[in-house]
Amino acid sequence: MDVEMDIEMVLNELSLQTLAPDIPTAKQWMSNFIQTLRKATSSGVKRVVRTQDDMNGLQLAPEYPLAKWRNDPTVNREERSFFRLLTTKAPFWTDVAEEIKSKFDLSDVFYQGKLAPGLGFAWVSDSLAVSLLSEQIWDEYYLRLEITKLDEDNDLIEEQLEIVHASRSQHIKTHTNWIQNRIRTRVKDGVDLWQRQNELFPHLKFCQSVGPQICNLLAGDPMLTQVKKRLFDLEEASQNWKEAGFNLETLSSKATPESNSRLQNFKNKLTIQCPDRQSRLFSLHLRMTPGAWRIYFFPLTPGSIIIGYVGHKIL
Repeated sequence: MDVEMDIEMVLNELSLQTLAPDIPTAKQWMSNFIQTLRKATSSGVKRVVRTQDDMNGLQLAPEYPLAKWRNDPTVNREERSFFRLLTTKAPFWTDVAEEIKSKFDLSDVFYQGKLAPGLGFAWVSDSLAVSLLSEQIWDEYYLRLEITKLDEDNDLIEEQLEIVHASRSQHIKTHTNWIQNRIRTRVKDGVDLWQRQNELFPHLKFCQSVGPQICNLLAGDPMLTQVKKRLFDLEEASQNWKEAGFNLETLSSKATPESNSRLQNFKNKLTIQCPDRQSRLFSLHLRMTPGAWRIYFFPLTPGSIIIGYVGHKIL
């Protein structure tokens, strides 16, 4: 297996909105940024930085666009070539945004009140968000995003989510375990995920009907990333569940039960045969954020949660 895995970096375009006061400061910012990227790639992150669009016209300081920095003989040549290597290989994240939109409900993603589509893409693709350390607000290990979207009843709902972030090499050091864990748990596609269920999710039990639902997820499908994330969330909660009564607060994702009306209307579809051959009515579920997919689960006994359904909202 290729040692480089599917963690990519996504450039936070909001960090480019602040101009350096002068050219020496701009060069220092870029040097620090390159060190961060180097530390990330040496830790196992893929040598790719997805950007919003062509960055050459971007202003780093007054009268000093990025194109000038890339050709500035006073800038370390290795830094310039390393940056060129990382940014020319990757398609712009805007190129794949349409595919993402078709998979997920359209949502607006904000950071501290500013629209932040790049950070939203980092969330959906489970990538490492990277920023130019142009302001103090980017000196953070994690960024908390606000997501607003319309639910099935056209009511506006708001959620807060956290993404992994780096703007200096010290941040990458702190994220080493996250990076290594992502490498260890990489899956190629839904079939790979299903075949490795015992290895990856020893505290989850899967109903047989879930197999085809997961196996239909293809390589590169952004929903595969989201399903895997939610299953690891359930695995961790199940592993830590030690006494009677499952606490939904132990999940990092929000879990909700079905309404009584939906339980009545969809009783047949929500009653699923489990691995012990008993049929159970599944009510608790996790939502994909953003998106209209659900994972239905049944807390059985401490250390054991049954997964009953993975797919589009049952209608």
